[in-house]
Amino acid sequence: MPVLQFMWESAQAGSDGPKWWLVNVGTGPATNIVVAQAEKTGLKRGLGGEVWYNPVLVPSIPAGGRLALTWLGGTMGLNCGLGASYTDVERHFYTTKCGDDVSMFFSGLHLPRWPLLKLSGNKAVKTWWGVEDLSGPPWSPAGSEHSKRRWWLARRFGLSRRMGGWADPVLSYRPR
Repeated sequence: MPVLQFMWESAQAGSDGPKWWLVNVGTGPATNIVVAQAEKTGLKRGLGGEVWYNPVLVPSIPAGGRLALTWLGGTMGLNCGLGASYTDVERHFYTTKCGDDVSMFFSGLHLPRWPLLKLSGNKAVKTWWGVEDLSGPPWSPAGSEHSKRRWWLARRFGLSRRMGGWADPVLSYRPR
């Protein structure tokens, strides 16, 4: 299974500056990856009052691979959390939450399910090549009030255990 980990790399001689990396330390590829930010994360299962924003769709990361999260810039000093939701090749969801120098990994989806389609003329999830920086206002804030866990699904799986297609989150997403 894939396991994604956020890694901070300080500025080295000859580099562009400090940056965040998303590294796959698992044994399988991570696909359908959405990286988001939170003002603070409780590093727990579910959404539990967390508000996540700035969702960015990034390309798949093979086992042992990594991807620079350049749009995050040098956000190390800020009191914020980072999260990634992703699937394996069988479309089972996994979640990584990072905050206060601690990373937690969960089976199932424990971040909002942002649709990849347009809502009210705006795309809720931006693609990684279309995001330059985060200096503007946050986009697509979503919390526990926007997504409901299915009553028949065990809490350890959060909002979803398996991705059944992106039509479902479009119907369950309720913008503010």
